[in-house]
Amino acid sequence: MNKTVKQRITDTFALLGFTTKEKRDEMTNEDWNNFKAEYKKKYGVDLQEDLDKPEEETPPAGSDAQGSISPEIQKQIFGALEDVAEATGTPPPAQAPATIEEASQSFISAMNAATQTIRTLATQPEPSTPIAVIAGAGTGMTAQAFAIVMGHSVHTKTHLFGIENDYFKRGSWWNELVATGKGKDDYRDQDATDFRAAFNNYTKDFKARCIELASSNQIGLLDYNKMIKGESYLDYSKMNAKLGEYIVRRMDTIIAYLRTLKSVAGIFPVVSNVQNKMTAPTAFFEELSQSYLSGHHFKGAVNFDGEIYHVDDVMFKFFFDDPKELEKQYIGYINREGSNPMKWTLFEWCIVHFGTLLFNEQQRRRVVGMKIPRQGDFPQPAMLASDGVLRAIQRVEEELKVLPFFELKIYDRSTIVDYVETFYEKVMEILPNMEGYLAYVNEKHKPWYVKGFREKYGKDSDFTGTKENVADLSPNNLIWVPNMAMNDYKMWIVKPGNVENYEDKPNEMYAFYFQQDLEQLMMASWWKEGSGVLAPGVQFNTLDDLKASGRRMQWLFTNYPVVTLDPDVTVIDGLTGYEIETGENTTTVKITDIQNASVERIYKIICGDTTNVSKITKAGKFANIKSDWTPTAAGDYIKVYAELKLESQTVNGKTKNVVVPTGNFLELNRKVS
Repeated sequence: MNKTVKQRITDTFALLGFTTKEKRDEMTNEDWNNFKAEYKKKYGVDLQEDLDKPEEETPPAGSDAQGSISPEIQKQIFGALEDVAEATGTPPPAQAPATIEEASQSFISAMNAATQTIRTLATQPEPSTPIAVIAGAGTGMTAQAFAIVMGHSVHTKTHLFGIENDYFKRGSWWNELVATGKGKDDYRDQDATDFRAAFNNYTKDFKARCIELASSNQIGLLDYNKMIKGESYLDYSKMNAKLGEYIVRRMDTIIAYLRTLKSVAGIFPVVSNVQNKMTAPTAFFEELSQSYLSGHHFKGAVNFDGEIYHVDDVMFKFFFDDPKELEKQYIGYINREGSNPMKWTLFEWCIVHFGTLLFNEQQRRRVVGMKIPRQGDFPQPAMLASDGVLRAIQRVEEELKVLPFFELKIYDRSTIVDYVETFYEKVMEILPNMEGYLAYVNEKHKPWYVKGFREKYGKDSDFTGTKENVADLSPNNLIWVPNMAMNDYKMWIVKPGNVENYEDKPNEMYAFYFQQDLEQLMMASWWKEGSGVLAPGVQFNTLDDLKASGRRMQWLFTNYPVVTLDPDVTVIDGLTGYEIETGENTTTVKITDIQNASVERIYKIICGDTTNVSKITKAGKFANIKSDWTPTAAGDYIKVYAELKLESQTVNGKTKNVVVPTGNFLELNRKVS
């Protein structure tokens, strides 16, 4: 086969995704027809005509031994040179180079012209009107616009990156810090005042841009990977006259960057504009159809209920002793993260740096968060600021809307596959079909499940196995929930979107505000968040009524991942889990402590047996609970959490205040029948 033809065939296979021999063997007639069509489109000749060519006796790289270039390669080179000439404003070539030497000289000249153009454009300040507009189709920016927007352009004498806007104006200590990398030797009260005012104005504009994108349903169009290549799905032709094109583009890039961080919003949708409490009505329709009979013989009923959307107030407050501390943190970050596509200004750095930390905390809280009362005026754990989805699911169980499968307690690495199958089959027995229902499992346990699934069904290449639902339970079809702890064994089956997170204003967490006290600066933001289940099921008055329903009036199905204590245990190990069920004791037992307790979570102690019941007295580690807890029925519970205190500690010769547990416990609530 002609070597040139062979290379063309290989390239076409790669283009269509049939690189490996196995994939080529699987090609259908339609695939071969697509292959031939693509070949002719790319090379302008039928495949069969090329196959009929004789073997080459000269090098196949588009040139002969004397260095002449084939007409096909000449055409490609000529087109590339024309593109460079158009972009740089230089005269186009009169004709295509005919030899390798001529082509080399042409390319060197084109590269020199492009380099000079980039240098010239990079030194020019931003004009009063935008020089480029990205249309809705997502065409790219010019080299000058891209350099300026991404912070790759050099600073001018008057503005950072040549962006002629007050936020980037040289002369202020913070912009000089960005331009020169050097701060002031000493900062005065006026320095803090000026920075506070300028930063607060910037964050107001940033918040307004977030709201504008959210209200116009454009925020989902921000694609960070495209934007850092100079492309966008947004239409910037009608630019904000106050800020200018480059400012808005940079703000959009920051918002897009924060959106790239791993979020649970794809698993649990976020509902906005929940200011405090809001009721969402739900309805469960009973069976309607029946055999024919004339007359007034009606059938069916509807059970109306309502779920309450609830959010809690959350805040962020950070203290800088003076602008020098702000300067040190900024310089340290830039030196550590110097490869960022954007070279952040001090304003942008605050939003990106602190926004990233807050975002990651929020994503974890949206899963495992538990709202508890504040313990004094010292810092509180982030996970105790608002409720997450685990608490939302626990709440609807306690409200008698969802009946867990009490026989499905905790699992381990060797039992997880059989456990999920059993759970799935139990739900199958209740629902007419499983269409749309998915199982949600702790992401940290995914390696256990994948290994066990392969061991059990590895011989079945199509995963049909011995059960019809095996394919539905392959690792790829489960929803793996991030941010759960290793000892979280909660699992649920529901239609996606039924478990939600709530907020008030979108991106309100990033609406940072600087407050000044003399030369000191305090950074803060305030927002609301919470979690809930949109439609868990019909609420029953008693547990017996709920059990009698056979779970046929609920949309959410859960396991019961409690750790059952051994008989006569008085000290609980907090590392085993967060829902603890007492066992069958040989004598009356008093629980006296929870060792290894996490300060971020709530422990729910549940009565599992009333014979020689386990109880907690208001003494010792539990001296601060409301009263003695003596359960009278299985299912009674008490919830407790670690008591905290502020303590001075000396680290590396410096004294600092840290929050530590006292070893005692406080009560959140209880149930006694």
